[in-house]
Amino acid sequence: MMRAAQRTIWVVAALAALLESAAALAQPTQLAGDWFLTLNERRAVHTGILTIERAGGDLVAFVDGGPATLEMSGDAIELTFDTRDGGGQLLSYGLRGRLEGNELKGELTPPLGAPKGTWNAARYSVPPAAPPKPVDFTGVWSRTSSGLARVTLDYTPAAQAVVSAYYYLDDPALRCVSPGLVRVSGWPYPLEIVQNDKQVTVLYESFHEVRRIWLDNRPYPESLPPRAMGYSLGHWEGSTLVVETKMLTAGYVDLGGQPLSENSRVVERMSLSADGNALRSELTLYDAENYRRPITRHRSWRREPELAILEYDCDPYPFFRGLEIEGVLEQYWQRMRQRQ
Repeated sequence: MMRAAQRTIWVVAALAALLESAAALAQPTQLAGDWFLTLNERRAVHTGILTIERAGGDLVAFVDGGPATLEMSGDAIELTFDTRDGGGQLLSYGLRGRLEGNELKGELTPPLGAPKGTWNAARYSVPPAAPPKPVDFTGVWSRTSSGLARVTLDYTPAAQAVVSAYYYLDDPALRCVSPGLVRVSGWPYPLEIVQNDKQVTVLYESFHEVRRIWLDNRPYPESLPPRAMGYSLGHWEGSTLVVETKMLTAGYVDLGGQPLSENSRVVERMSLSADGNALRSELTLYDAENYRRPITRHRSWRREPELAILEYDCDPYPFFRGLEIEGVLEQYWQRMRQRQ
């Protein structure tokens, strides 16, 4: 009887260990894939795309195209990734939580000692194309979120060399030159949209930029040179405006020197909230010369019926005069000549 009882205990323990092992093996399968990530801070909500995938025998994570630190213990998960504020300061988000059913959720630790918040992530996929059902974006909009401004991205060797050699004075915005579509679309100044059946025109207060999104099925032109805002063609998928932009001027994705090549393209999905008062954009940058995986940026704006676009007051004189006073103006010109 004693031996039988011991055998029973051993069998039960072995089965429990086997089930625990099977659960551990199933967990990576459950986590792998794309997730729509929402960070709920006290004063702001940010969204992004969390990608979890296998690399050899391990799981690795990316947020909006940039690597994130992923740690797992049982059904608990921890994520850490960098970001940058509007002044260029390097910051970090910390996420702790677990998988509950088909959702990841838990506690959010924002940067700069801000009060803790919450986060959640649901399975994500681009919805299938639907018959066109245009909506009206016309109006003035103020930015409510520029998304998660990832700093570390999945660079190619060529891009890493550019980032390593970057100096803050290389930023064209400092001398009042438009930094291009990806950056301007996330700047804090308002924008105005004017729309008809043929085109959607976006008037940015930033740098007085104008963007025309053509809806008339025209091809991309063959003779126009690259431009800061590129050349945009759009179509409706249901009530979502899908825009593809090519012919972008080479420049930078962010003020940290992440490069942008002339062969890059941007795909944007723009949509309205149910009440029509919130405008959202999911912007994806494809640039195989510089990044091993696409970069995603989420923007959102609030409708402002009483707001008007103002003059964008930017004079390059203080920039150059400041360099002259510091005695580094000639050094700056030499650097510019070397980059040509």
